[in-house]
Amino acid sequence: MRLIEDILKNNYETVSIIGLAKNAGKTVALNYLIEEAENNNINIGITSTGRDGENTDLVTQTQKPSVYVREGMYAATAKKTLLLSDAKTEILETTGISTPMGEVIIVKIRQGGNIQIAGPVNVTDMKYVAGRLKHFGAQIVFIDGAIDRKAVSSPAATDACIMATGAVLSRDMKKVIEKTAHAVECYTLKQTTDEIKRIVSKKNKTCIILHDGSVIVPEIKTSITGGKKISELIDENAACVFVKGAVTTALLKDLWENKYLRGIEVIIEDGTKLFTDINVWNEMRQKGLKVVTLNSINVVAVTLNPVSPAGYFFDSALFRESMERHIPAVKIVDVVSGGDAE
Repeated sequence: MRLIEDILKNNYETVSIIGLAKNAGKTVALNYLIEEAENNNINIGITSTGRDGENTDLVTQTQKPSVYVREGMYAATAKKTLLLSDAKTEILETTGISTPMGEVIIVKIRQGGNIQIAGPVNVTDMKYVAGRLKHFGAQIVFIDGAIDRKAVSSPAATDACIMATGAVLSRDMKKVIEKTAHAVECYTLKQTTDEIKRIVSKKNKTCIILHDGSVIVPEIKTSITGGKKISELIDENAACVFVKGAVTTALLKDLWENKYLRGIEVIIEDGTKLFTDINVWNEMRQKGLKVVTLNSINVVAVTLNPVSPAGYFFDSALFRESMERHIPAVKIVDVVSGGDAE
């Protein structure tokens, strides 16, 4: 089954595309999905949390592929980007949402062509815009996510996520596979129980849940800097620890110093909140660190770009086969060389 069919079959209406690095093939993946949607008569909408579709990356100054939209599609983008696009559009609605490129506007594509897209930057506005695209007729909304705005792929914002990875991450294929597998592991951590979710939702703060169901809330400003104080409150009565917000390597190290943590679960909001060193993470996991989430993320595919803008590239077949061995539970799609499997 092809990727676009997988998405439709699972009733995913809003799907984010997240690049694990700049130039990992995110735009290529988006263009591939646009073409696949047209071939399967699926009406889609697109938007972005950053700015995409420009010919040259504004940060790295490398050439970028354009976003090519087809007649009948929908897009949500900032006003100024429409002036830089050659696709012909019909304005359906103004949203009142401001960006550095102007107000976000909902448009329908009347004549295919290249387009630049720059949409909302926060989850609340993104959910609204995705809802409006669906209102006008989009069966699936694809959100081009910026590398520094991973929250758009959280369950609070989208139904599912596609990860774009590639040779740009490292000249060493093994390192690219390791980094990608780590990201997939973090995003797909299993969920905690409904009872724990209920307890956490009442507090909505970093807290320690005891075996008797009572809760201790540490007096900390943020979890990032409060690791040691949290750790001091964990004893034999603790059943699990919920950490609200970002979870860093330093925070995990502070918690790991407490011997009682070995027998309990650390609960996080979702995988987008993890900002951990791969080596430290793997070592702690091997020693028994248990991490679960309030909400798991549906990673429907990992897309591969075997070519780096720096001029080197991987053997496409070997890259795909190796990635499939290390991440067997997720669909792997080489959007540059091989496309999607039937």
